[in-house]
Amino acid sequence: MTHVIQKQILARLISSPYLRYSELKPPNLEGNHFMYHLKSLMHEGLVVKNEQGQYLLSSSGKLLADSMSLQNYAPRTQPNIVTLITCQNTKGQWLVYKRKRQPLINQIGFVYGKLHVGETISQAANRELKEKTGLECELTHRGDGYITIYEGNDIVSQIMFHLFYGKNPYGEITITNKPGEASWAWRDELKFEPYMASVDDLATLIEGSKDRFFVELVYK
Repeated sequence: MTHVIQKQILARLISSPYLRYSELKPPNLEGNHFMYHLKSLMHEGLVVKNEQGQYLLSSSGKLLADSMSLQNYAPRTQPNIVTLITCQNTKGQWLVYKRKRQPLINQIGFVYGKLHVGETISQAANRELKEKTGLECELTHRGDGYITIYEGNDIVSQIMFHLFYGKNPYGEITITNKPGEASWAWRDELKFEPYMASVDDLATLIEGSKDRFFVELVYK
């Protein structure tokens, strides 16, 4: 979906509720060539044709449009929206997750994962905990916030997170094909590398109050 003609079609339909073929096709473009790209977008499920013969964005197309820049009609670089899952076992150890991919490869943080479209944040948190670790736990939504991490003057990671907390998860940590490895760590360990600085800060927030929090954390 990177061809310039397909971007032009989407651009026109983003700015209109629907268009007829004659309104959608540029006058200087050969019909068969244009129709090839229009059908490609329809095959991808981004564009549909209604009973009146008008072309419009599908539900998937509208979802894509919401993430596109109106200046160049390319996807925007936006912060990832994730759930962060924090758990403690009966010994008081914290569940942590070593990353096996960039950015922040080999650093250790909390279990995390992106939300899927249509999920509630609670559903996403429980799914990610099970998928990433094999564990299950009764989780409580404890806070929200932003974490931005720089390397020099450049941002390498920026997330908006919904943080969940639980005690005494059940099951056994399993090795998964996910890009990370779960384990347990003592509280004092969270203050030192290779643990991310956000881990200690978030653990402190969880320990400090039962109230739901909002925080913006920046690390340079």
